[in-house]
Amino acid sequence: MGILQRVFSMTKAAANEMLDKMENPVTMLNQYLRDLDEDIANTERESLHQQAQERAFLAKLSELQQQADYYESKAEQAVAGEREEEARAALEAKLAYADQREETSKLAQLAKQSAFELGLRLESLKEEKIRLHEKRKELVLRMKKTDGATGYSSADYLHGSFASRGFDRIEQKLMEREAQQELSKSPYGVGRDTAGNTQQNEQQSARVEEELQRLLQKKSVS
Repeated sequence: MGILQRVFSMTKAAANEMLDKMENPVTMLNQYLRDLDEDIANTERESLHQQAQERAFLAKLSELQQQADYYESKAEQAVAGEREEEARAALEAKLAYADQREETSKLAQLAKQSAFELGLRLESLKEEKIRLHEKRKELVLRMKKTDGATGYSSADYLHGSFASRGFDRIEQKLMEREAQQELSKSPYGVGRDTAGNTQQNEQQSARVEEELQRLLQKKSVS
């Protein structure tokens, strides 16, 4: 039996046990609504946080682009003055800023996508809140009509929503873990072995030389 199926079975059993012990099933629904309000508040906060993250990343992108342009200009000046080593150093700095800009762009996209998905979830939660309020009214009316009657069970009426919330919580945790996994792919702070450093240095040197040849060719044409 898969883990989700076991969780579903446990959730269903817990819901049924709680409902069997309750004299008033509306109390259970009230708890759902309180949990739902908490979910809405948390989702709103996280959505605002992700939107702020996106704005911060976009501001960082602009700053990194300015730095890359600055060192491009410095490299051009060095090439014009036939100072190739100075040009190489400037180009190396330019490429470093360009690489940071690429990574920051990916993080900005992740924040944007997360904010979008949270917006959809928030809309869905608010719609569910309206639906559950209507369901609560209906249940109260049914209880008044059947006051004192035996054999009434709201387990089938409620535990599906309870199970759905359980699965939603699991999905949210998985989404957070997936987001953390994506962010962990960022090169900042990640250790590399010596062989990896050597290969990276060789690739960086090749990129710098390619950029230098581009500027030299540009100079010869003009």
